[in-house]
Amino acid sequence: MIKIVGVGPAKGYLTERAIKEIERAEVVYGSRRAVELAEKYIKGEKVTISKFDHETYRRIEEVGRKRRVVVLSTGDPMVSGLGKRIDGEVEPGISSVQLALARLKVDLTEVVVIDWHTDECMDDVLKAFEMGRDALILANSRSNVKKLSELANVVVLENLGYESERICENCEIKSDLVILFAKRR
Repeated sequence: MIKIVGVGPAKGYLTERAIKEIERAEVVYGSRRAVELAEKYIKGEKVTISKFDHETYRRIEEVGRKRRVVVLSTGDPMVSGLGKRIDGEVEPGISSVQLALARLKVDLTEVVVIDWHTDECMDDVLKAFEMGRDALILANSRSNVKKLSELANVVVLENLGYESERICENCEIKSDLVILFAKRR
């Protein structure tokens, strides 16, 4: 049995249900950061994932046929997470999207969430604006804020939930844990 469990965006955001699943697991898989967030609840074997690819997911699914497995996903597994990549039941978590919206005091129904980890997202931002919505963009340190600021007012939200949390307008990105809020002009 495999459970994909959201561990939240930072320390202190694990749900009670997530904690119970982690404590019951025979084997817990996760990135270094995800394992650190759940460390004190892991009672079974711990496996740090360094390569997120089809072969890794296949091996986890194979172990899950014989043992009780939890795969940790930072944030929520269904917000650009592992929920669609591994075959298992999903236990949602608090996402960085939810935390960003809380900090901005913006309702989820007012934005389109866009993943900018892999491709250029300007077309998606423009589509969101055409729909009358702002864009909340899951980004990283390579994302081009200057280019995005030509289209919108941009708020950079970095390291949400950590002591180094930083929220600023049209500033340089300094972290890979970043969300951009692009507000229509």
